[in-house]
Amino acid sequence: MRNLLFVALLFVALPAQAGQFASIPEDVDFDFERWPYPLHQEVTDRLHELAELYPNLARAHVIGKSRQGRDLVVLEITNFETGPGEEKPALWFDGNIHAVEVTGRQMMWYFAEAALASYGKDPVATRMLDTRTFYVMPIFDADGGEAALTRHPAWPEHKPEEHNGKDLDGDGYITRMRVKDPEGNSYPSWIDERHMLQTRTRDGGRWNFVSTTLEDPGDFEKLAPPENRYRVYTEGQDLTREVTDEREEPNFNRNWSAEWQRHEPGAGPYPFSLPEVRAVAEFTVTHPNIFFTYTIHSGGGARNYIVRPPMSHPFEYMPPEDNDFYTRLGAVWSWLSKGGVMNNNWYAQEVKAGRYGETMHGFSNDWAYMHVGIHSLLPEISGAGRDYDQDGYTTQYEILRWVDEEKDGVYFAPWTPYQHPELGEVEIGGYRGLPQGIDDRLQFECEIHYQYLMEIAGRSPLLRIIDLDAEEVSPGEHRVTAVLQNEGYLSTYVTRKALEIDLDYPILAELRVQGGEVSGPAKVDAGHILGKLAYIRRWGSGADESRKAVSWTVRGDGPMEITVDAWAKRAGRHQRSMTIGSTDGGAQR
Repeated sequence: MRNLLFVALLFVALPAQAGQFASIPEDVDFDFERWPYPLHQEVTDRLHELAELYPNLARAHVIGKSRQGRDLVVLEITNFETGPGEEKPALWFDGNIHAVEVTGRQMMWYFAEAALASYGKDPVATRMLDTRTFYVMPIFDADGGEAALTRHPAWPEHKPEEHNGKDLDGDGYITRMRVKDPEGNSYPSWIDERHMLQTRTRDGGRWNFVSTTLEDPGDFEKLAPPENRYRVYTEGQDLTREVTDEREEPNFNRNWSAEWQRHEPGAGPYPFSLPEVRAVAEFTVTHPNIFFTYTIHSGGGARNYIVRPPMSHPFEYMPPEDNDFYTRLGAVWSWLSKGGVMNNNWYAQEVKAGRYGETMHGFSNDWAYMHVGIHSLLPEISGAGRDYDQDGYTTQYEILRWVDEEKDGVYFAPWTPYQHPELGEVEIGGYRGLPQGIDDRLQFECEIHYQYLMEIAGRSPLLRIIDLDAEEVSPGEHRVTAVLQNEGYLSTYVTRKALEIDLDYPILAELRVQGGEVSGPAKVDAGHILGKLAYIRRWGSGADESRKAVSWTVRGDGPMEITVDAWAKRAGRHQRSMTIGSTDGGAQR
């Protein structure tokens, strides 16, 4: 019986708002078939255009510049007629944080288009835009994304000097070269010889190999005889390696201050050394209404998944209330994605076996949780190929089949002999500008993430004044009482971590009087109010701990106009007014 109760309460999460996900708008003109994706200028122009088309719902902000001087553009989405964006609980979304992971720019662009097109038509989207704020930045790494989407000579605005490799065979694409080498660390797959695999080694990179025994094997079986091994290069790459003391390029998701370590690959010289990362961090901390961040990556594997904080600790690192938030959001994600999982790197054995070892540091989602005290998720999304056997995974072999059967082979170049001036006889081939997300698969990911993020928006705290009353306690003296309610799912402090690091932003309530005066402090610290997540079992049994009363004493002769203004930075702002001391007993507004 207790297990049944747990399952029932777990699926209170599906969904939080009136048993209804946001509807997918039918009138959004979005090109899911376009590849390569639009470049930075086209996307940012469209964001500014949306702000002009929907002046009451959207505003474009330039929050900084990239290293090469491109604008970092954020679209603020809310109904400004129901209040300023900074006075509502807010969510931050960004895409394309890594140069080559460009699918997120399309997904975040789609979110903006869908949210704005749905206002006044879909009740869920309308309610969210009336009461919440969305800060949407489709392109985080503006320079890297531009390089990724101009990679090949066949693509618009390609500049050869900006890219590693050359199109030696003249097919318009920079693919790969392979050369026979008994000491090489690559070999053709026996399932499909076009696909190259890595031999099992200790230096296999980020994703390494897992032993079949508890003991360290010291080395792994190579899985390929020496005569079938290759060295693999980028087509036309410069084979001269200059010795330098420079570290590898900073990684946009290792440059945050949470558990930052100098030795981490891609950490950069110091936290926030990248101007783009610094701009986003400054925007986040100067907008304390943000309670949740979402950073879309597209370096996922055969099945899309979502990574949650803490990245490098067991789940027990978090207090139970914060953990429970992710457990329940994981259930929603699994439902929408038809079985996708939510996890972290601590439990990913291939990560822990790889070059990062036991931990990884400097992540954006860890920074959001550990240093800002808000919730955060990091999805890894791919949308190419087709799951032909419907097992939930789209493998490389299914992608190759999709290229063959549905794309006329245009995204794969057969391995073809070529006489290289330095390497001699090589073969050139491999994927040729393979899309990360396209067609119906990209559409599916855009739509379920739109619904997922609208659902998460509905889980914010939401502060309201539900009653305002005045009682005459003596001639010329009234007791004014405001009843505050957290109508939201999360508590007004958002996370227990925020309480720990003193970034919880308690409720403040202020009484203003015309025609009289407040006896005592007009502004009071009302502390916090729980959200139903904090006491979900008792809430399910009928408990209601969502309210708190705040009182003042007011003195004055004759009618007095009083206004109570209550706000919590991550739960929003609300006001109510009434007239007291009049013959009709006063009326609330």
